[in-house]
Amino acid sequence: MILNAYAVLDAFLTLLRLGLGLFVLCLASLTWRAWRRRDALADRTLWEDRSYLLFLTAGLLLALNVVSWPVLYLLLQSYVPEWPGVMCVYGVTRIGAGSRGAARFLPALVQALQVTKPALVFLSGAWFVLYLLNRRTTSAPLTGRVLAVLLAGGLLAVGDAAAEVAYLTIPKKEEFPAAGCCTVVFDRGSDAARFLPDAWTDDPATPWLYAAYYAVNVGMVVALGAYGWFFRDRAPRGWLLVLLLGAVLSLAVNAVFLVETAAPKLLHLPYHHCPYDLIPKAPESLVAVALFLGGCFSVGWACVAGFVADGPEVRPFLPSMIRRLLVQGLFGYLGSVVMISLELALA
Repeated sequence: MILNAYAVLDAFLTLLRLGLGLFVLCLASLTWRAWRRRDALADRTLWEDRSYLLFLTAGLLLALNVVSWPVLYLLLQSYVPEWPGVMCVYGVTRIGAGSRGAARFLPALVQALQVTKPALVFLSGAWFVLYLLNRRTTSAPLTGRVLAVLLAGGLLAVGDAAAEVAYLTIPKKEEFPAAGCCTVVFDRGSDAARFLPDAWTDDPATPWLYAAYYAVNVGMVVALGAYGWFFRDRAPRGWLLVLLLGAVLSLAVNAVFLVETAAPKLLHLPYHHCPYDLIPKAPESLVAVALFLGGCFSVGWACVAGFVADGPEVRPFLPSMIRRLLVQGLFGYLGSVVMISLELALA
């Protein structure tokens, strides 16, 4: 285990999340059983106290899940100087590759963490949206769905924290990567880690990526604004599905644009396509990435509300909740486009 300030911070957050996750799982399971039996909690005060306790611990777990995402990348960045052949976070993610000992699990663990972190944030947000809708009703008809999402989020949080504990504790200092430089992967057009071949991203062909980026993101801003304008009192699922497909498309387009166009320009290295290098060299670009992900997540949470939380008691105030989430998504997309445009213009 490599000890530094970020490792200590990450270990503290991870152990705290692991304990809270287990507690939330136990309390949510007890609440689920009581809710299924209906008569197990005849004492209304006990039911309310348990529900409030569950909400408070789940809310704290949600906040810690959000914080743990950037802390993971700060931890990986702090490990870069530990190996002479490692130049950025990508090299750290390859530590242990080819090893026959416990270190052979390190690359898989860090790759899994990079997937579970955003999934955990999305699930936690979905639970919170359903909880807010459920508490506005009189008979709490969404309780089963709220608990089901909370149980899924709790399981994922425990799995994520356990994987992070394993990553922190497995010895890695004596391991050396076969290729610690990201140029071996991201700057080879034939490698699967690159999204597009070099011939597609040479300077004469680059404008089409700019066109695709702005068309998709500005299109999402317009679509979200139009939804908020035309659908104030209802929530048509067809339009929500269109917005969800648009958000998925924008994820793909923005990922390609970030690697193929934005990263080389922001790093002032025309032929270097590593997005990990943006963490130490262009940290302001990460704000644009965070705003974009917030916009995508907001669209996803609005779709969760529209497709999962529909019901007679919820229907009167469901459109306002969806509209609020989509407006939040609009500002996320708009803020991301404005920030990345300014950064590219000044680069």
